[in-house]
Amino acid sequence: MWRGGIALLLLLAGCRSDPAAPEAIPTALLERLQQAYRAGDRSVALVLADSVIQQAPAWPDGYVWKGALLRELGQLRAAEAVLRQALRRRSDHVEARLLLARVVQQQGRWQEALGQYHQALRWATGTLRAAAWLQLGHIYRELGQFDSAAVGFRKALARDSTLAEAWDGLRQVYELEGRLPEALAAARRAHRRAPDDPDYRLALGALLVRLGHMDEAIPWLEGVLAMRPWQAAAHYHLSRALQARGDTAAARRHLRWAEQLRQLESLLTQAEVEVARHADALGLLKLARRLLHEGYAMQTRQAIEAAYVLQPESLALQRLRQAVSELTIP
Repeated sequence: MWRGGIALLLLLAGCRSDPAAPEAIPTALLERLQQAYRAGDRSVALVLADSVIQQAPAWPDGYVWKGALLRELGQLRAAEAVLRQALRRRSDHVEARLLLARVVQQQGRWQEALGQYHQALRWATGTLRAAAWLQLGHIYRELGQFDSAAVGFRKALARDSTLAEAWDGLRQVYELEGRLPEALAAARRAHRRAPDDPDYRLALGALLVRLGHMDEAIPWLEGVLAMRPWQAAAHYHLSRALQARGDTAAARRHLRWAEQLRQLESLLTQAEVEVARHADALGLLKLARRLLHEGYAMQTRQAIEAAYVLQPESLALQRLRQAVSELTIP
């Protein structure tokens, strides 16, 4: 559960270090850019970001918008290049620095990302400072430096105690250290801050199972599956809880569904290898993998079906499509 989108959300929410746009840029253009983004029309937003850059090439925010959009579209190298252009125009641009750090982080360049986040801390204040500490916590956790990770998450919470992602970060650190009661307390706080988030519900339910609180865990896990019926981990943990309670038939049913979903992941890998030269089909399969990991049933089916339409001769895709059709999960 690594969201990592806080810097962009803050950017769009108007937490600007330089809120005044040059007079050369019509206010209507910026409004259209924000509207296109919020409507989910990334291609239109990208064209509008280019228009902002053309009209004010010395203003960094146009490049920040474009970099943010390219990052969301998965074009990490292009996003990195554009964000570096923004920083050449203004090295203390906090949002540009945070987004660059995130892009570098997504490419697995951990040490460079650490350096960028620490540079952002030189100028960041308020919620943006919390964003930097939050991401530092994530990186240190990935590197196995749990003490430093906990410091990062706590410093983020010191700036904004409502950050569910930071509470969940602490939960993950405590779990990795085997401090399960503390992990459970952090999981409850994350859920209180974001009660409708199924990821936090899943983390809470799974911890309750590990701690033996089966009766309390079951409704949490059932709630996750009501929202995301293909969430394999939720089926697995619910199976354990039901088995402990003596409901063997239901436990076996959920375990079977968990195993079927795990098998889909293997079939997805085979299909990705087979269609690797077909960029559009491969992109749809990667989307299907993300959707499956998050437990979305209908959307996963749609992505796989769209990939099959593009590459119907792929035997691996045929097997994957057949396996999806044979799933017995309600």
